Amino acid sequence: MLVLAIGDAYIPSRAIDIPAKFKKLLSIPDKISHVAVLGNSADSPEFLRFLNNVSSNITMVRGDFDTQSYRIEVPGQTTGSNEFIDKNIPLTAIIKEGEFKIGCCSGSTIVPKSDPLSLLSLARQLDVDIMLWGGTHNVEAYTLEEKFFVNPGSCTGAFSTDWPIMGRQTKNDTETEELGKDVKDMKLEEKNNSEEKTKDAAKETGEAEKSKEEDTKDDENVKEDTKKEENTKESKEDSKKPEEETETKTIEEADIDISELEISGSNVPSFCLLDTQGSTCTLYIYMFIDGEVKVDKVTYTKPSEDEQ
Repeated sequence: MLVLAIGDAYIPSRAIDIPAKFKKLLSIPDKISHVAVLGNSADSPEFLRFLNNVSSNITMVRGDFDTQSYRIEVPGQTTGSNEFIDKNIPLTAIIKEGEFKIGCCSGSTIVPKSDPLSLLSLARQLDVDIMLWGGTHNVEAYTLEEKFFVNPGSCTGAFSTDWPIMGRQTKNDTETEELGKDVKDMKLEEKNNSEEKTKDAAKETGEAEKSKEEDTKDDENVKEDTKKEENTKESKEDSKKPEEETETKTIEEADIDISELEISGSNVPSFCLLDTQGSTCTLYIYMFIDGEVKVDKVTYTKPSEDEQ
């Protein structure tokens, strides 16, 4: 039995439609027994109609941008023509599929957002084996405390309001940090050398003053040596300045490799299919990347009662 996990469509506010290749894959009749809609997908009647054609068994949970109810078209019992009815959207729901109990939520009630321990607490509260949630617009799948957690991402690749790039280290970022450290160390070394030279010069000048009456010539030599050292120091600093300016310019003009998806805040369109056979659930992850559909697979086995 196949369960479709889909959500965060944001049609028409943030996206026009799901990819055409997704529609073609999901339009095979009598293959999907249940559809789990994980929030922020109730604003488009056309999209809801498409999901109803995929499977008439639809479980929908409320997202942070959903209203408390949605309108669905159903066959009329008396007039013979289709009628529209309003259905409430709960915050959480439970689907029973074979030996599995599958919990659903949009992720809007999880605090902190998508926190594994908070999701685990909700899964225990609902007493489910598999927990489906949305809200991040990114695919996630992992096991925790013998429970399976799945986030199908956004089926349209809609942008997320918390999309900024964080914790990303590009090659140029690393080079910039290393270059900054080198410049800082170089300046610190120059400062230390300058202080040492100043102390030495003061010491030599003091000794020369004491023996001024006895040896005037030595005093003049010390002053000349001090002057030469200062001139040499200034010459070195002048030669290093162009290098520092060039390095700083290189830092400012460095090309940072960031993809267009990260700049726009968009995400990769994705959905998941759960194939339940006995105590085994095979998760198929579908992602639309560079105009092609990529598929990944994850297997989860429900522990037996003796193992629990």
